[in-house]
Amino acid sequence: MASPLIKNLYTTTFSQASSHDGSLLAVGNNEGKIVLFDLTGVAANQESGIGERLKSPYKVINAHSDAVYAMVTTDAFCISGTTGLIAGRRWSEVRQPQSQAAWTISLECDQANFGTPEVNSLGYDGSRGLVYAACGDWRTHVYDLETGKRTQTLEGHDDYVHDVVASGDLVASAGEDGQVLVWDPRAGREPRHRLAPHTHTQLARPHLGRFVASLDLYNDWLVCGGGPRAGVFHLRSLALTTVLPPPKPAIHVTKFTRHAEGGDRGGIVVAGVTPNLYVCSMAGMVTAQLPSSSPSIYTVNVSEKPFTMMTYGGTSTKIDVCFNLNYRDHTVSLLEE
Repeated sequence: MASPLIKNLYTTTFSQASSHDGSLLAVGNNEGKIVLFDLTGVAANQESGIGERLKSPYKVINAHSDAVYAMVTTDAFCISGTTGLIAGRRWSEVRQPQSQAAWTISLECDQANFGTPEVNSLGYDGSRGLVYAACGDWRTHVYDLETGKRTQTLEGHDDYVHDVVASGDLVASAGEDGQVLVWDPRAGREPRHRLAPHTHTQLARPHLGRFVASLDLYNDWLVCGGGPRAGVFHLRSLALTTVLPPPKPAIHVTKFTRHAEGGDRGGIVVAGVTPNLYVCSMAGMVTAQLPSSSPSIYTVNVSEKPFTMMTYGGTSTKIDVCFNLNYRDHTVSLLEE
């Protein structure tokens, strides 16, 4: 068995999802495991004003034979993505000792040219019951959760797709090719907008590359980052409106915080190859710089109901926990006691 020191050197947290009722947090890592945390006590004490920290993992699920690169939540399911496969586990059943995936979807892809691609990111459109899978075969595959069938394939990237997000009537993807593509799925398969952040002088960092690792949508706004610096774009005009910190490291996470507590002071989270997480306003002002247990941050999860909680992790056996966007409350280990 590997020592905690060795595990700390080689463990990477890639993904997170929290149940809609706020009772469970799921964390996916490079070993194919999903680590579950029971938030019931935390929620009760947040409501009463008595602080309680996350405790050790409630359960560890051996979910996949390869890394859990992506996770997304629905009302009923905790959905995870790995190499060649998407799986859904019922939130209502994951506490059970022998809980299994309720369903799985095997990727339909060009094996001759791409082998078996990994699922790098998952997005969910609750109004249409669709899951979007950003994959290593340069495509975003769209699946109907009711039938498990692929309904559409979004193409246009010239390299593997890092991230995908669905918001309102729009779907956006970010790729290794340096492109951000924005679709209106109702209007056909051609992207409505194409953005190339690396072509903007204020964002370009040629020594890091043109890849876009992360993006998010909120109303008429899009935030993204990767090799180029993180920036905010207005979708109606396609104008770059804000350049975000930090200026030097590569970016792995860009996320709007919606209505989380503290969101009036900072509406965007930015993180990457730096042991700090930045909370920024839409104007680019840093409202909080939070320390991280991970030298590189790959995943940030922000839940707003029934209480605000932000968790973030990456190249470490720990995740950091905040109950607002202004300070880190505590750190919790992902290892079972």
